[in-house]
Amino acid sequence: MESAESSGSPTGGQPAGPQVDKGAPKGGNTKKYVFMVVFPFVLVMMLVGIYAGSMHAPTPRDLPVAVTGTAEQAQPLADSLNATGGSPVEVRVVATADEARQLVHDREIAGALALPAQGSDDAVLYTAQAAGAAQVQMVQSVFQPVADAQQLTLEQQDIAPLPASDGMGVTTLFTAIGWMLAGYMLVTVLTSGAPELLPLRRLVPLLAGWSALVSALVWVIVGPLIGAIDGHVLPVLGLGWLSVFAVGLGQTLFARLLGPLAVVPGIALFMFLGVPASNIMMSIHSVPGFFGFLHHVLPLPAAGETLRSILYFGGDGVGPHLLVLAAWAVVGLALTAGVDLLRRRTSRGPDEAADTPSSSPAGSPDAQGALTSA
Repeated sequence: MESAESSGSPTGGQPAGPQVDKGAPKGGNTKKYVFMVVFPFVLVMMLVGIYAGSMHAPTPRDLPVAVTGTAEQAQPLADSLNATGGSPVEVRVVATADEARQLVHDREIAGALALPAQGSDDAVLYTAQAAGAAQVQMVQSVFQPVADAQQLTLEQQDIAPLPASDGMGVTTLFTAIGWMLAGYMLVTVLTSGAPELLPLRRLVPLLAGWSALVSALVWVIVGPLIGAIDGHVLPVLGLGWLSVFAVGLGQTLFARLLGPLAVVPGIALFMFLGVPASNIMMSIHSVPGFFGFLHHVLPLPAAGETLRSILYFGGDGVGPHLLVLAAWAVVGLALTAGVDLLRRRTSRGPDEAADTPSSSPAGSPDAQGALTSA
């Protein structure tokens, strides 16, 4: 009878019921709660600080422009503008108006002033609206006072106008932002919700398919549905795929190194810093110089500049930007594979090989059990 009562009690005679772990530290969730408060606070402060700090007072700094005309006209004007305090412009003298127009088209300069021939008062200002509406305004602010001071009539010629469907030229920026978010968010969601999909053998094909799907959907939205992009189907689809794939692999590396905290560097590099460095909403020559460096290394500027080149400049100059995106994909994949390999090696104990069935001695219990079961 006693044995029955004893066996009926799950604790061998002790009263059943929930057991309290008295050794558990009080306030064990404090770190979690602090993280829940600090994390969104940091993101908000980063967004406000980076955007407001970089774009609140745009002024030209070393804006590349050109002047063409006779030597007696052009060189003194270029020297005078280059001597302006604060270095708002960097002026070069070019030989002909055709050369000036080509430089503007190639986006080597933001604008060019063709001074009038002797006996004429008609000057021409060459700009490219598709290279940035804000940049065109800065060029005008530089050369309009010059024309007024010399009593010249300033004719403006836009050698790369924007289409009516994208009058402000922001479609490239918002499309590139969509690609960035697609690559970043997939890996972020998988990190917290489905970590079993994060090994590269599973993630790479998943990310490749996701990139193709998002690229197609984004093109459908900005193309057939909205009409902001006309034509260029295959280049836009290919660029979209590469952009999403590259950002996804970059975020995968951050996730391997930082876990859930990878959200912070991911959104900072792919979004918060990428927008001011994009040279689309604002000229790269009107934001702090650090963003000029970021313009050449971050994926958002690379994707935006490539898309703009495809849509409005016949694809000229896409090479360096495509290399940036490819580098993010290749380096992200290679370093992630390296991290995984290093962790597998360091996680192996020194006796792991001896624990495998093939290495068990013939008289060991494991070997005897295997023979008995056979």
